[in-house]
Amino acid sequence: MQKVSALHSWIGNLPPAIGEKVTRRMQRRHYDDGAAVYAMGEEGRELYMVEAGKIRFCNYTFNGREIQVGEMRAGDCFGELSLIDGLYRANCAYAQGPAELLILQKQDFDILCAEHLEIPVQINKLLSHRLRMAYTLIEDASVLPMKDRLVRLLGRLGYSVGVAEPGGDGAIVLEGFTHEGLARMLGSTREAITRELKHLEKAALIQRRYGKILIPHIATLINSVDSLIGGEPIVPDYD
Repeated sequence: MQKVSALHSWIGNLPPAIGEKVTRRMQRRHYDDGAAVYAMGEEGRELYMVEAGKIRFCNYTFNGREIQVGEMRAGDCFGELSLIDGLYRANCAYAQGPAELLILQKQDFDILCAEHLEIPVQINKLLSHRLRMAYTLIEDASVLPMKDRLVRLLGRLGYSVGVAEPGGDGAIVLEGFTHEGLARMLGSTREAITRELKHLEKAALIQRRYGKILIPHIATLINSVDSLIGGEPIVPDYD
């Protein structure tokens, strides 16, 4: 899997002087745990950069089941689409724990884009990378069984936000991902995810600890399941 910085931040990839000009126009706003940043169907008048904390993106079935469609961390930018195309917000965004966001109003965004062509260039790169990742997720969901989808999700998380186990000889630790949270990401149930994690642990591909999942050899985990032929999957680079 390939780490890509342009998958989560367009501001951070601008020339420093232009990046500073963008952030000077942004205002800081605090969100308590569970507070809504925006709701599905709202008009988009702001875009955001996560300064601290996490933001969860989700949709809901008619029966009220939540499907998590994404998560943003410090440095991530989101909310650009509605400012560009003028359409409504396509999902809901909530603070997952306390969060600090930097917010850019649409009128400032339009002015900056007109003044600096580097901004739309970097936004195009970000959206292109996100579209590539979306295609991969759609293909996985369409043809792969839940076990394979879970393994590929753990692999993406491990490469993107996993932490090296001290003295663990290359082992990767995922912290803060509950069975329920993994189920929301895959549109599954907590019971089904727990069952698949037990199978993976029995096969010595992972180890479950309190509040953590340890991946002894991430390449072995990913190669343990089938996948579609295609380019190297990309993940956000948070290093």
